[in-house]
Amino acid sequence: MFPRTTLRRAVAATVTAGLAAALTIAAGPTTTAHATTHAATLSTAWHNGAFSQDVAGVVGRSDIVIGRANTADTQYLPLGNGTLGVAAWAADGFTAQLNRSDTMPDRKSPGQVQIPGLAAMTTAPDFKATLDVYDGVLNESGGGMTAKVWVASNKDELVVDVTGADPATAQTATVHLWSGRTPTAAASGGIGTLAETWVDNTELGSSGKTFGSLAAITAGGRDVAATVVDPTSVQVSFKPHKDGSFRVVVGAPHWTGGNAATTASRLLRPDATTPGASLLKAQARHWNSYWNGTGLMEISSADGSGEYLENLRTLYLYAEAASMGGEYGGSQAGVADMFNFDQDHQDWYPAGFWLWNLRAEIATNMSSGNFAENLPTFDMYLKDLPAIKAWTTAQMGGKPGACVPETMRFNGNGWYAGGTGNASCSLAASPNYNAETITSGAEIALWVWQQYQDTKSLPFLQKYYPLMQQSATFLLAYQSVGADGYLHATANAHETQWNVTDPTTDLAADAALFPATVAAAKLLHTDSALVAQLKKAQTEIEPYPRTDAATHTQLLTAADDVAGTDVISDSYQPAAPLNNGENIGLEPVWPYGLIGDDSSLTALADRTYTSRPNNGGDWSMDSVDAARLGLADQVQTDLVSITERYQAYMAGTSSAFGGAPGDEPYLEQSATVGTALNEALATDYDGTLRFAPAWPKDWNVSGTVYVQNGSKVDVQVQNGTLTTAALIAGRTGTMTVRNPWAGQSGHAAKVVNGSTGALVLRPTTATTFNLPVKAGTSYLIEDTAAPTTSYQFAQVTGTAATAAKHLGPVQIGIDPPVRAPSLAAGFDNVGITADDNTAPGNYDGSQASYSQTALTDAGAAPGATVSSSGIDFTMPDVAAGTPDNTVANGQIITFSGSGSTLGFLISGDYGSATGTGTLNYTDGTTQSYTLTAPDWFSTDPPAGGAVAVNSTYQNRPGNTSYQHTADIFSATVPVNPAKTLASVTLPAVGALAAGNPALHVWALALN
Repeated sequence: MFPRTTLRRAVAATVTAGLAAALTIAAGPTTTAHATTHAATLSTAWHNGAFSQDVAGVVGRSDIVIGRANTADTQYLPLGNGTLGVAAWAADGFTAQLNRSDTMPDRKSPGQVQIPGLAAMTTAPDFKATLDVYDGVLNESGGGMTAKVWVASNKDELVVDVTGADPATAQTATVHLWSGRTPTAAASGGIGTLAETWVDNTELGSSGKTFGSLAAITAGGRDVAATVVDPTSVQVSFKPHKDGSFRVVVGAPHWTGGNAATTASRLLRPDATTPGASLLKAQARHWNSYWNGTGLMEISSADGSGEYLENLRTLYLYAEAASMGGEYGGSQAGVADMFNFDQDHQDWYPAGFWLWNLRAEIATNMSSGNFAENLPTFDMYLKDLPAIKAWTTAQMGGKPGACVPETMRFNGNGWYAGGTGNASCSLAASPNYNAETITSGAEIALWVWQQYQDTKSLPFLQKYYPLMQQSATFLLAYQSVGADGYLHATANAHETQWNVTDPTTDLAADAALFPATVAAAKLLHTDSALVAQLKKAQTEIEPYPRTDAATHTQLLTAADDVAGTDVISDSYQPAAPLNNGENIGLEPVWPYGLIGDDSSLTALADRTYTSRPNNGGDWSMDSVDAARLGLADQVQTDLVSITERYQAYMAGTSSAFGGAPGDEPYLEQSATVGTALNEALATDYDGTLRFAPAWPKDWNVSGTVYVQNGSKVDVQVQNGTLTTAALIAGRTGTMTVRNPWAGQSGHAAKVVNGSTGALVLRPTTATTFNLPVKAGTSYLIEDTAAPTTSYQFAQVTGTAATAAKHLGPVQIGIDPPVRAPSLAAGFDNVGITADDNTAPGNYDGSQASYSQTALTDAGAAPGATVSSSGIDFTMPDVAAGTPDNTVANGQIITFSGSGSTLGFLISGDYGSATGTGTLNYTDGTTQSYTLTAPDWFSTDPPAGGAVAVNSTYQNRPGNTSYQHTADIFSATVPVNPAKTLASVTLPAVGALAAGNPALHVWALALN
């Protein structure tokens, strides 16, 4: 497997030191000033010296709402406390996979939990659920039952609190592992345990450490008893309390061995009987506190795209808080590992960390004020620094310092997937993806510097400075000065070009890291000799290589900027082979922060962005680059485009390759949304604070962004007008402010005290001005033509979500099932067209269709009887070019009758499609079934089914045909002959979308 296409580095490489960091406040092109006569239609949330917002309401806008049971594992809902993550869905009543980040080297799951008795709730017609992200609780209801599900904030346990169960009906709850796992299964009293340990000693570069997993389960109810079901499963059985309530508690703590029964008893027993209100109070207190300290955004737009992206940002912040609290980061490569649903399967190399793919997470955490979420990442690299230095000496020609491997094993070496191939920071492995990627050390070091810049915590800088020191030391040693007086080296342009001369990544890393390390060393009064070396090296950094925008193959120079047709090249060998799809030429823009919207190189960077060779990857940083360059329209376009392409999971996470959900969800795309929105609203990467520098004109926003010096800003943009620009200073000093209204006739900027209204700075039309600030004091930057105080006050409020959200082909949550009085009444897809009018057809989302003529020739004319699998089906009796089939997505179809077999006439598109549905009987009972529809190109029947119709060709747009068979298949499911069917719930496979498998139902028949 090829390595990940990694993310772009988000180091805001600010090198301003000391208390008086220069910050410039600016408004971008979307913050057009409006006259005071328009003020009555606008508002501000600034009131009595503070930004007034209903935190619970704003966060609740992003709740995940599901209107029918999320029976597929890809429809998981995420829960967690930072060290224990859970993916929960409604298969078999209730299923949840437990995940931890400290079960190295494979990140093995502690197990899956199942509570089959909750099927009475999840299969009920009135089932609904909401993940309340403000409280961190999943609320479910249906059939007279309710369940509250959460991962406790103060201990590693999953709690499932149920009401409305039948007191007389026995219940069970099981935790199990699977083939390949060898736990010790035990039961004692009312607690069952699965405990397993292993030693990390089988891979090259292994740590020799002992790791393990422990899953323990108990219940609160009557007659609780635990049993060992088999070597990989334990179960608790019980009856609900007489009021119909019960609780299942499952623990999964850190485990490297010991007495499993004692550990489990100590962890679980109090919480099986503690009143639920008490447990939930602690849960709410933790999560509410988190949100109260987080920079939130409320976005609105006429087309709904702004709200949707707001939701993605909030859900990212929720997921990060739920997964980033352990010894090792909750994501090793932009993957949402803590919400894995696929047993022990992990994408890529679970023991290795891909720093490039974590950059948007680190960036969003900082600018949202969640600095603690980055500490597990920083701590791991710091703890591994001795091992990294040893690896560097051994693998990089005896050079001193730290060449941080891009795909670094958790214990500090660069072997990839336990082998010698594709090692990182390894000359012997070159050429390869990351063999000579030498800038990951600079990236983690600059993230450390940026977090210091934002928090101004000297103890923090003191602790993590060695990462800066050793990374700079290595870069100095690896490069040498040539006859032209510049530093040179052969290295990788990350994964895109291998073993090339002077990659742009290296030049940007030098230009950002060297002055930052100098500033840090001076603050800490250390490393004077290194400081002298770095100062000299700063004068020896080569200009960025240029290439032609048309072909990206010619080597040009800075002199070619005048012609306006050059762009920044990946390296000084622009024609070298490309091995990945990264826009390396934009690295100086973001994350290195060396070219912004007012640099001498801005025009060059703009051209590099416009002519960027790649426009893909769920990790794509296009929108962030656009924000840094002040390109508001492109920010909007890029964010919507990447979301519609990659956000595949209804929990707001993405698929690495776009289209349908994969085998594991990713956080990369939603993290990028967070970074881009924060940068577009306020940024200070170069010591200049900009208000709304790239905010899309079609989106209104009220939001908070954290910036340098322990400060934060509150910003509101309404109808293109910057109505609130507030700064809460974290340090005393002088801040340089760029005038948001510079150059606009009749407008000037003034600054007043945010609490008293006292004038702090007289009106000015200057492009920038210096603002003296005092720690803890708030300031309003106002337009003299329309002061903030002239707007009416309106708190930022919100209402908790009550329905799923949609953006083009993607969605957050699940819609309620469509109910139809018959299958024909629910037809929603045109799958058959006439050969002379193919335009209406769209069977597969790409305008292909079956030919009515070919079907008729095959015996499947409209209304014809098709006999297959022992059942007579009736083909849809509708005209060609009109809806003739239903795309199975959880619809409830009224279908009455009795028999022993229910037949389905089905077909798939974009591959075989499989899903689970429900037979609903008149007595209120239900029965699950599974359908698999082969792709319409296939001639192989589904298991137990048959090819019902075999037509000889297909239709395409423009009244053309495609010479390939197009089949329709039959499948059957057993029916209880002693009962009467009331309705059939079709499998919730998913809506029609090009590239995604869909299951089409043409007919139903009962035999």
